[in-house]
Amino acid sequence: MVEDLYTSHYDELVYYCTNLARDRATAEDLVQETYIRALTHLEDLQDLSRGQRRAWLYKAAKRIYIDRVRKLAREVCVEREQLELELFEEDLTQAAVGQLVSRLPEMEQALFTMRYFEGYNATELGELFSLPPSTVRARLASARKKLSGWYFEMDKS
Repeated sequence: MVEDLYTSHYDELVYYCTNLARDRATAEDLVQETYIRALTHLEDLQDLSRGQRRAWLYKAAKRIYIDRVRKLAREVCVEREQLELELFEEDLTQAAVGQLVSRLPEMEQALFTMRYFEGYNATELGELFSLPPSTVRARLASARKKLSGWYFEMDKS
């Protein structure tokens, strides 16, 4: 059955994924992952009609693409966050950083210190403080914004 799906839909699925990803190599990777996923869902696919199997392939390909985009966005966000922190740390002595961090509200100060100096991630901090990870990330973003503003005020002086 997978061979039939492959020969019947491979080219059109590559075309579809190329339009999604705007890159032929990425599209081929997506299609390959789609067929691997199909292999793991053979029992489900056997109960479907030919048209439903085709729709299943397209839906699986789109989901795989969305998962990749989300993962890439998270990685870029983490890399940007790390770069900002490294640049911030390079410009300030430990005492100056401590002084700026101490100006933060108590909760932001604790979150910021534990995240950037002790290595906890947002999920772990959320569990420790009984907060959703999204709230932790929002408070960390607020803390970084405040610290950047204070740093630039300090730098102008």
